[in-house]
Amino acid sequence: MASLNTIIEYEGAVIDVRPRYWAAHEAAVTAMGFQGPPPDEFWRLLRTGSPDAMMIRRAKAHQVAEYQRLRDEQRHSTELMALDEAPPNAVQNLRILKEMGSLHAATFCPNREGINITLDRLDLWMYFEQKRILPQERGRRVAVLKELAVEHRTTLAVAGTVTFAYTASEAGCRVVGMKTGPTFPKFMQQVGVDVFFDSLDDLTDAIARRSPELQKIGIC
Repeated sequence: MASLNTIIEYEGAVIDVRPRYWAAHEAAVTAMGFQGPPPDEFWRLLRTGSPDAMMIRRAKAHQVAEYQRLRDEQRHSTELMALDEAPPNAVQNLRILKEMGSLHAATFCPNREGINITLDRLDLWMYFEQKRILPQERGRRVAVLKELAVEHRTTLAVAGTVTFAYTASEAGCRVVGMKTGPTFPKFMQQVGVDVFFDSLDDLTDAIARRSPELQKIGIC
């Protein structure tokens, strides 16, 4: 196999963010005196991209905005990032991807210090040549991924969210989705992702055996 350049999304692919996202939601609704949905319903609403108003029903618009502010503040906090954990066999699988060529991490979380602390705690930081925070503005985040892909004939993007999947596709990457991310696969399919994996184990195995699914999208 030719050298493989991989960009992997922090949320859902590198890291299981579910405990942090739930804790941030709980902190926000508690601070506002609301009662939100139970964990299973919260995660369903999040993964379907439901409006934030669904998280605190009967709240007024300004209360939803305050919920969003508090939730994001907590979600991006170094304190709650201590809840982040790597999926099983992450070290082995990231090592395999690194050995295949180049490996980069990308995230929409602006807390660079928290990300570095987490990757260091989980012994994952050394596998990434670059760790990039993606801008909120669409054109700028596409440019970041193009920069990571520019020297390579083919770049594989491993997505956990719709926004990352769409951005990577616009940047010319071959995109696969992780079912462990904060988005249900059918919503990534709406932006053109057709290949999904249950785990990093399944992804690296598919690359090693040159699976037809990956060959179809120009990988392997």
